[in-house]
Amino acid sequence: MTEKTKKSIYACSIVALVLCILWVVFEMFVFIGLLTGRGGVSEKVDWSCNGTIKAVFLALYLLSTVALIGLCFKIVFNVLKGTREHVAFPKSNVKPMFWLALADFIYMLCWINQPLLHQNGFVFGFVGGNLILPFLLLFFAFMYKVAADAVEENNLTI
Repeated sequence: MTEKTKKSIYACSIVALVLCILWVVFEMFVFIGLLTGRGGVSEKVDWSCNGTIKAVFLALYLLSTVALIGLCFKIVFNVLKGTREHVAFPKSNVKPMFWLALADFIYMLCWINQPLLHQNGFVFGFVGGNLILPFLLLFFAFMYKVAADAVEENNLTI
């Protein structure tokens, strides 16, 4: 791995970490708004009807958001660790990338159905576009796995 490649990876990793931190701040404002009505990003949840469904939905939304952000941090730190060890595709990122696709699918479902929290009726919506990003993440996870296996096999070759 060349020094120029390492510098590019470090620069991209720093940008990714900054974006993840900004994402955390944004989501904190969203959740504050949902729970108190004072976040400025969203309005307070109407608990008067379907409270249990809304609580489960809000928990899924919160868990998928935390999982996505945590997995993004883990992947970036694994890349930085792999760069120090001169590995372009660290094998430790394969499983988190597959989990990232699942967490993104749940997050996208919750994001598109966020108006459920403010309505009295229960109408669950699904948009085909919710499948595009998780599919791409799954595809890239498989491609990453192939690349990591190829790098590992190449390193074992005499």
